[in-house]
Order: sequence, then structure tokens, then C-alpha cells
Amino acid sequence: MRPLYDFHIKVEKNFEDEFKVGSLTLAKDMRFDDFEGRISYAEIVAVPEKFGTAAEIGDLLVFHHHINQEPDKYFIGGGVARVSYDPTNYQGQSYAAISPSGEVKMLGNWVFLEAVSQKQEEYGSKSGLFLGHKSEEDKQEARVYCEGLGTEELDLKKGDLVGYSKNSDYLIKLPNGDKVYRMKPDDIIYKAEEKVDHFDYFDKHPNAVKKAK
Repeated sequence: MRPLYDFHIKVEKNFEDEFKVGSLTLAKDMRFDDFEGRISYAEIVAVPEKFGTAAEIGDLLVFHHHINQEPDKYFIGGGVARVSYDPTNYQGQSYAAISPSGEVKMLGNWVFLEAVSQKQEEYGSKSGLFLGHKSEEDKQEARVYCEGLGTEELDLKKGDLVGYSKNSDYLIKLPNGDKVYRMKPDDIIYKAEEKVDHFDYFDKHPNAVKKAK
């Protein structure tokens, strides 16, 4: 079968339903949190004929979690699922292709930002009773994970710190374990200006020439 508008992927596993404790491998009940344990990548077995993309058969396709949460809608038999592709619109469910070498190739103008863990600190009563954790205010900032058409539109490079709009930080776990936010260029609202530590710079670049005062 040669799809015109969709990717076809071979899905070996829908969810991470096991975890290790020491030398033991335990089963995880996914009935209560199938979003957290979803696997959002699988091997490409066919590419859309109507679109030219950098994705190739044998690459891993990174896709929306609905694919493995709604098998009756997307699976077409033999463990193969169809995943829609659209180079510019949100309706497309195909976000990136990852080559066997690990190269991430963004599809359309999707953007990946490196997910940032929110810092937490413990707080308690004056008597020393532990009351829980308090999170820092979410600044809605993250760094560009890799470059593609979406970052070119905004003149962004890998590692740039950017701000993004509220509720646009859709989280995906990649095959290498990295966690990224998937979004469109319109979701990125500014590039942060970062201060360069003068002494830190020359510590890291010992061959740089310092200007005399």
C-alpha cells in the first residue's frame, strides 16, 4: 500500500507498561495514566506520496498520542497504523523523523523545545512539620532542541532560550529518553536575551583575546 497523505508505521508497543526495581521487572497498570506511559514513536514503513519530506522508511516517526490511544480509529491491520501529515496545520499528527543514527529531522514547521523540569522546594510549619513541595512560578521558557523549518521562520538556533504561550507545551518523550515540548512557530512569543558572564566566557575560551582597558 502506498499512502498519499499519511505515514504508515509499524507499532510494536503502545505503552511503557513495565519498570525496573533493582533486578526485578514489574508490570505497570496503565488504566489510570496511559498518557504518561505512552510511546509516541514507531518505525516508518511507508511515507506520504503527495509530500516530499526528509523522512525515510526505517526512520522512527514521532507522532501524537491519539494514535496509540485510539487503535480502532488509526490501525489498519497487522500492527500498522496511519498517521496524518500536514506541513503547516495543527491537524497533522506527524512531528519528526529520527534516523537510525539518531538525527532528528523535523517535519513541516513543527518545533521541539527541550523540556525543563520545574524546580520544587520543600516547605513546612515552624515546628518542623513537612507540609509538601512548593514549585517555582513557571516562566514558560525552554531551549530550542533542534533546528528545522519552524526555527528558520523565527531565526532561531539550537540552544536558544525562548518563551512560549500558555498551554502550548505538549510533552513528548523521544526514543533516547529526552523530553521535548512540541509546538508551532506561532506558539513561540519571544527569544530571551541572555547575559554573558565575562569571566565565565574566558574560562571556557582560554585562547580568546581580551581587549585591554
